[in-house]
Formats: sequence, structure tokens, C-alpha cells
Amino acid sequence: MDIQNKKDLSEKVLTGFRLAHKKLVERAKRDDETLVIVRDGKIVHVKARDL
Repeated sequence: MDIQNKKDLSEKVLTGFRLAHKKLVERAKRDDETLVIVRDGKIVHVKARDL
């Protein structure tokens, strides 16, 4: 696999991750759920509507 193919694959993976993250937050907001995130190196529970 050459360098350009690796860059293309990396971009596709990152785009997919961003889309999945966006959908997760949108669904959590809609359903008034809590998400677990890392903030300042600590694991915390946050209401999705606060994000």
C-alpha cells in the first residue's frame, strides 16, 4: 500500500468516526441520555444536552 492510499484510507476512517460521533451525540440529545466522556483526564458522566 503506497503513501497516498494510506492517506486516503486514514481520511475515510476519520470521516466515518466523525459521522458516527455526531450521530451518537444527536441521538443521545434526542433521547435525553447521559454520555461518558473524558474531561481533564477524568471519566465523567454528562447529559448529552449539555454538550
